Amino acid sequence: MRRKFAVFAAILVVLGIIVVFAAASAGVAPPDPAAGKVESVMCATCHGADGMSAATDVPNLAGQHYEYLIEQLIAFKEGTRRSGVMNEMVRPMSLAQLRNVAAYYSTVPVTVGTSNARQ
Repeated sequence: MRRKFAVFAAILVVLGIIVVFAAASAGVAPPDPAAGKVESVMCATCHGADGMSAATDVPNLAGQHYEYLIEQLIAFKEGTRRSGVMNEMVRPMSLAQLRNVAAYYSTVPVTVGTSNARQ
């Protein structure tokens, strides 16, 4: 049983290495939160400068998981998730820009009970 587990673990490691090298060779740069902060300026209008919305009907983005954010942004871009404003906002953005924005908001600490959005 341990041998099967060891073989399985080795296969997973090799597959992980292949994925990393494939992404690197495809020219996929890791997301850049600093660039995302710059690219998210228009997002602040609704979601707040710090990703903490002052409006109850606008989601907070600060501290959300990167995977969740990028999945939602791609869905808005592709039109599989509909929101008149969001679909239009992300349509002209590249995948790299969306990844940067998601990386930025995923690194912003959540501040309970405060918002810099309207101050």
